[in-house]
Amino acid sequence: MTTTRRLLAALVLAGSLLVPVGAAAAAPSVGTTPDPSDGVRVSVEITEREVPAGPRVVVVGEGPFVAGGELVVRGTGLAPRTTYEVWLESDPVLLGTVTTDGDGAFELATTIPVGTAPGEHHVRLVAPGEADVLSEPFTVLAATGEPGGTPSTGTGGTTGGGTSATPRPGGLATTGTGLVGAAVLAGLAVAAGAVLRRRADRGRATS
Repeated sequence: MTTTRRLLAALVLAGSLLVPVGAAAAAPSVGTTPDPSDGVRVSVEITEREVPAGPRVVVVGEGPFVAGGELVVRGTGLAPRTTYEVWLESDPVLLGTVTTDGDGAFELATTIPVGTAPGEHHVRLVAPGEADVLSEPFTVLAATGEPGGTPSTGTGGTTGGGTSATPRPGGLATTGTGLVGAAVLAGLAVAAGAVLRRRADRGRATS
């Protein structure tokens, strides 16, 4: 075999080997082409965000409240570990001082001053560097026995602060009228005695 024939045979062999490789490269790959009908799926998770509650102070109970009675005050949403003054208004009266816990809350049990004027009042929280916090208005009634309050009845006395006589050991009341009557009776007895003596003296003189 001549050299020319050998070269031709080599080229034919090389061509037969290259054709399958090219054909394989041109063939589409199975499962690699996405289906347009599937679209794009995106998963989004939404969680509710907790919004911290604002500062708040409330008076526990529906009321009305009575001067001299108990008052419970609660605060929430305040600055943590902060000291507040608790004031009763409209006429400012300091009810006490409290310190909030780590969550900014507190509870104070105190007493409404006896001299508190009847009407609407509210509680105010005051702390250095913090905004004042006010409660909703609530009604306070006058203390028992005070003007505008409920009159009290004393044992054995009269209603509405009246006076009563002081009994003596014998059980009779000592009054001015009783003393005057006793003096009149004593005077009459003395006068009657004098008359009887005069009559007796006259009888002796006649006999």
